[in-house]
Amino acid sequence: MAKSGSRLSPRRALVPILDCLDRSSKVAHQRPEPTEDGTRFPAFPWDLRTIILLFPPEAPFRFMNLNLLLGLTGTPFDQPEQLGPLDAGDAFDLQFCLEGRKRCATYKRYHSITRDLSYRPAATEFLLGERLRFEGSWPIYRIRYRQPEAELSLTLHFDSWEDFHWWAHAPRLYCHYTSFGRCRMDWQWESEGGAVEVPALHDHGWGRNLLPLEVPLRTFRYEVLQLRDRTENADGLAISLWTEGPFGMELKKSGVLRWGREHSQVMNRYEYRVLEWETFENYAGAPCRVPRRWLGRQTGSGVELEYEAQRSTEPRAVLGNGFLFGFDYQGIWKGPAERALQGEGYSEQLGRFYVK
Repeated sequence: MAKSGSRLSPRRALVPILDCLDRSSKVAHQRPEPTEDGTRFPAFPWDLRTIILLFPPEAPFRFMNLNLLLGLTGTPFDQPEQLGPLDAGDAFDLQFCLEGRKRCATYKRYHSITRDLSYRPAATEFLLGERLRFEGSWPIYRIRYRQPEAELSLTLHFDSWEDFHWWAHAPRLYCHYTSFGRCRMDWQWESEGGAVEVPALHDHGWGRNLLPLEVPLRTFRYEVLQLRDRTENADGLAISLWTEGPFGMELKKSGVLRWGREHSQVMNRYEYRVLEWETFENYAGAPCRVPRRWLGRQTGSGVELEYEAQRSTEPRAVLGNGFLFGFDYQGIWKGPAERALQGEGYSEQLGRFYVK
C-alpha cells in the first residue's frame, strides 16, 4: 500500500492543466479566427463576452462594463442559486455597469435564451428585445444598449487593433482572448448627452463547466489601468490578473501593457498586497471584504510597473460572487526610460473574500 505522503496532491495533479491554461507567453498573439470570434455556445457549455471602457478625467464617467454570458461557467462568476426556474443551458446573464462621476447605472438579470434572446451560434449577433443589440465580426463591433428605467441609451462602435491579442489557450477545456482597440460611445442619460472615444478592451472566452472538476476559482482579481504620465496623455492600458484555486493554489498571476498601437509588453508576474479592507454585501447579500487601498507590482523582462491604488467608487455587486469598482493610482514605470504614472483604473473582484 502506498504511503499517505506519496499520494498525488491536488496541486500536482493539476499542474499539466495549469500549464496548458497559461500559454500566453508560448503562443503567438494572433488575431482570433472567425471560428474563435463567433459564439461557441452551445458547442461549449458557456460563452462569455465583455466590453470594458475607461474614460479620461474630463469625461462624466469613470468606467463601463458590459458582460454577456450564455450558459454557466461553474466559477465565482456565476450564482446558480439565482437561476430560479431556468436551466443552466437556457440561461443568459446580462450584466452592465456604467460608473459616472456623480451617478451610476447597473443591471444584472438572468434571461431565458429560448424565450428572450435571439442569437446565432458561430456568429457575433445578439438581440435582447429593446435592451441590447450586439453584432459584428472582428475587427468591428456595433452595440446598442438601452436601460429605460434609468433613462439611459448608449450606442458603441468598437474597432479592434490587429497586432496583439492576449490569449489563454486550451482548446478542449478553456479559451480566452483580450483584444485591445478604441471605442466610440454616443450616450444619452436623462437630459444630458454626448460622445466620447477611448481605448477599450473586448474579451471573449468559452469553455467547459468547471464544477465537475471540483476546482473552482477561489479568488479572481482583474485590474485595468489607464497609462498616463504627468506630461502627456498616453494612449495605453495595463491589465493585472491574479487567480488562485483551492488551498491558495496559484493559477495565473501575470499582466500585459499596451502603449497605444506601437508597443505591447507581456509581464510575467503580478503581485499585490492589500493595505486596507472594507466590508460590503455581494449580490446574494453575504458580507464580503473589498480592498480600499492596495499595492500592485508587475514584472517583465527588464521592466517593472509598481503602483499604489485607492478605491474611488462604491463596489457594484453586479457579478455573481463579486464586485466591480473604480480606483485612482500613482505608480512608476521602471525600464529603459523611467517615468511616473498616475490615473484611474477599473477592477473586478470575484471569489471567497467573505467576512468570518
